[in-house]
Amino acid sequence: MNVIWHKVWSDLWEHKVRTLLAVISIAAGVFALGAVFGMIDQLIPNLNRVHRTVEPAHITIFLADRIDWDIAHGLEKIDGVAGVDLMNITRIRYKLNPEQDWQPGVLIMREYDNQHYNLLHLKAGDWPKRNRVGVDIRSATALDLAFGDQVIFELDGTDRALPINGHIRYHFMTSPDFGDNTHFFVDGSGLERFDIPNGEFNQLLVQVSPYSPELAREVASEIKERLGKEGIGLAETFYNDPAEHWGSRFFDGLNLVLQLLGVVSLFLSVILIFNTLTALITQQTNQIGVMKAIGGSTTSIIKVYLIGVLVYGSLSLFVALPLGAWTAYSAARYFLDIFNVDHSTFQFSSRALLIQTGAAIGVPLLAALWPVLSGTLMTVREAISSYGLGGDFGTSPLDRTVERLAQRFLSAPYAIALGNLFRRKGRLGLTQVVLITAGTLFLMVMTLSASIRLTVDNELARQGNDATLIFEDNQRADRMIDIAESLPTVETAELRFSQSAALLKEGQHTTEAGVGARLIGVPEESRMGQPFIVAGRWLQPGDGQVIVINEETAEDNDIAVGDTVTLDLGELGDDAWLVVGHYRILSIGVAPDFIYAPQEVIFRVTPKHNVGNELLLTTRTTDPAMTEAVTNQLKGIYEQRSWEIADTETIHEVRSFFDNFFAQYIPMLLALAVIVAMVGGIGLMGALSISVVERTKEIGVMRAIGAKTSVIMGMFVLEGILQGLLSWLVAVPLSFLLGQPLAGLMGQSLFDMNLDYRYDFSAVLIWLVAVLLISALASVLPARNATAISVRESLAYA
Repeated sequence: MNVIWHKVWSDLWEHKVRTLLAVISIAAGVFALGAVFGMIDQLIPNLNRVHRTVEPAHITIFLADRIDWDIAHGLEKIDGVAGVDLMNITRIRYKLNPEQDWQPGVLIMREYDNQHYNLLHLKAGDWPKRNRVGVDIRSATALDLAFGDQVIFELDGTDRALPINGHIRYHFMTSPDFGDNTHFFVDGSGLERFDIPNGEFNQLLVQVSPYSPELAREVASEIKERLGKEGIGLAETFYNDPAEHWGSRFFDGLNLVLQLLGVVSLFLSVILIFNTLTALITQQTNQIGVMKAIGGSTTSIIKVYLIGVLVYGSLSLFVALPLGAWTAYSAARYFLDIFNVDHSTFQFSSRALLIQTGAAIGVPLLAALWPVLSGTLMTVREAISSYGLGGDFGTSPLDRTVERLAQRFLSAPYAIALGNLFRRKGRLGLTQVVLITAGTLFLMVMTLSASIRLTVDNELARQGNDATLIFEDNQRADRMIDIAESLPTVETAELRFSQSAALLKEGQHTTEAGVGARLIGVPEESRMGQPFIVAGRWLQPGDGQVIVINEETAEDNDIAVGDTVTLDLGELGDDAWLVVGHYRILSIGVAPDFIYAPQEVIFRVTPKHNVGNELLLTTRTTDPAMTEAVTNQLKGIYEQRSWEIADTETIHEVRSFFDNFFAQYIPMLLALAVIVAMVGGIGLMGALSISVVERTKEIGVMRAIGAKTSVIMGMFVLEGILQGLLSWLVAVPLSFLLGQPLAGLMGQSLFDMNLDYRYDFSAVLIWLVAVLLISALASVLPARNATAISVRESLAYA
């Protein structure tokens, strides 16, 4: 082993703690980059790959009236239609044993041996047949449903237990853990048990050729018109990009923020490497002088320290690569599982591997250049005579102010601690950058979480109702309302009329936002279901033919408040309506494209009167279980009278869905903030360690004149706490300034809207406690090292 390598290994081995801190600090940033970029590289490509394998329909239309194959084949003659497919999807209730409460579920039926689009994949067992049913594979795992297990279904007038015979993957559902309902599968004869005729379908799947979003919407409008002429109503229309998974947009904002945090983590690691090398050069300045005095060249000395940095980076890569790859795979698998995508085979990202290698090897070498060159370019005289004591302290106005304040309000040892804090302002600034960044990120993430909660709270408060029941068909309003309000737990009820609609501007069909447009009638005195108005106004008593439309629809089609548009209601006719407002609604996934209008006016201009299919309730209880019980009780009353309910929803179910959704995002952001905080603690420990080395002679002098161990240790702990407190004072206002832009970024990425901003003031106190604790713990080791220095050693230090 030559002299250079002997020196390198000697420094690494004799200063194990410093080596460990350097490796951990680099590894933290490299790990964050590998985990983030590795997850992204596995997540989106796998989502899109699986999406393409199911031959996704470009247009999915939920029908208000069922159709058969003859009608579906007739639609294939429309220009641009490449093919059609049909399936049935309906809401049901089930339970696994007689003592259990009824649970909401979804029932799907299609011709399993003749699938064209939105393909179902049989994962185990057999396809459903007669009295045997299939279950989606995610629910089978969650509910521990094996082949032969019985599931009790609520049928018309009776209950029936049917055995499970297959596990099936359905692409267009999320994991039950995410809040989605269990999906069951039957064949045509099995569907008849649920009083749905075999051969009739309520979901139309269409592909167009050549695919384009514009052609898909044009074809959907033509299909609506064709079906409308035959008296077939449409409920909702969804559009799918065949190359992009329907859930990929959920990760756009998250990926951007995670990448930013990963880069920030690496940047902080660079600062720590800078401080570590500064510490090493400071401690060995006299050694550099000796090496030069006995003939060592500057180039050789530079090699010694840069090779050390290379070893730091290599060791950190050895730690960060497997941890980053495993975390990336686990996170990708977790998120893919939510979207019902199997990811059981371990994968790693080559891009993440290259980024980590460059970050671990190249970036630390660049960060080390300045302190290495600064120390090694000293002359022999400068190096041997330097003690690294920061002897210029006290010359600036800031130094003198700090000194006066410390002497006036603090005892001598703690006055020295405060003065030492500002002795090396460059190092102080770099350490503060790390701690301030950690605090700012933590407070921003907590503020983002608070803003999300506020946005959801405000959205649900605007709804104004506690539960909604959707009827299969239009019902008499006065009869449904009287029955609902006869229950002592129901405070008020209203029945709204809704109808599939097409919005036309100057005779041309408009581009719809998300699902197909649907006209919603709002009773004149209603205080329920009012969206957030972003332009114009909401409906008012005495309004005529006026509507409030989705902001996205208005922007896409250049429809301003005050414009007149045409509403085509199919068999109910068409008429001109005045746009008086634009609204925005909080929605995850495909946004509903509701068109709100005065219900009394709708009844006046159409053949409909005193009917509706959406019952909104307010209850006299805020208890989720009681609200659900009231909803189920009312559903049972209606269905006993043969008024079929298509779906129910309580405000607590909506809140639970949002909570489940955001529970996937916030913990990951907090985890990265914790990593940054850990890096901050390491940085502070390193800075204080340098301070101990620089002040070795001072410590010896204090020891010589009788300073106790507790006093010396307290000086360094206080210095660390002061650094933490100073970083907190800066991080709080900085996070206040940056929190709102971050909330806006996430809101636009997830919902195409700005979040309602709320700064989390409780997090300010949480971070104060956390940063003081981090600072105190980071100070313990350097403080103990300081107390271990004897008088003889310190005074002999050069």
